[in-house]
Amino acid sequence: MCVRLMKLEEMDITVKLLAESFVESMLLPVGYVSLLRYLVKQYLIERRAAMPHAVTLIGFYKAKQEMDTGEEMEDLEELAGTVEVCFDKRGANTSPPTPTSPKNAPYICNMAVKGRGIGWNLLKASEELISQMSSMQDVYLHCRMIDSAPFNMYTKAGYNIVKTDSLWVLLMLQRRKHLMCKKLAVLKNPSELDIPGSDTKLSSQLDMLKS
Repeated sequence: MCVRLMKLEEMDITVKLLAESFVESMLLPVGYVSLLRYLVKQYLIERRAAMPHAVTLIGFYKAKQEMDTGEEMEDLEELAGTVEVCFDKRGANTSPPTPTSPKNAPYICNMAVKGRGIGWNLLKASEELISQMSSMQDVYLHCRMIDSAPFNMYTKAGYNIVKTDSLWVLLMLQRRKHLMCKKLAVLKNPSELDIPGSDTKLSSQLDMLKS
């Protein structure tokens, strides 16, 4: 699997994945997918304006397919997952979920995956990119209390619970969430590292952000 920044022409397939994931996680009727696609697309368009202070990463499966001639192999890519990464206060969401993380701290959110093991690759790629883009070592994310699999993944990756939603959020028909935090290790030569599962150097990712 490779992980890279979402391109503009890849927005629609990313929107589809996010909308379907939100419908499933919120136990909404399938008919809400169309409405959520519209809302998610507007959100992603707004978030692209925050680059390079916030970015959307996508993960792809890469495979080879034989052409009809039988002589050449064609590269095929299938979307496997997506995640949003905010690096600082200028990239922070204007309406952050509770419990609220520090606005000037890096933040990982809106992860949606298709298949097992994808979330781990996206999480590690996010951390590597944060190490490049932010001087702060503390990175935050939210995890719903009912999501045991993501919680186990974050715990395994070194994240600890900082704060948990109070019972009052249930009155607003929201799921209670944990705010989790991890202190990233200091990288001695970050420009020489690869994003896990990616065929692209981090330095190339940064060049794309600055262009």
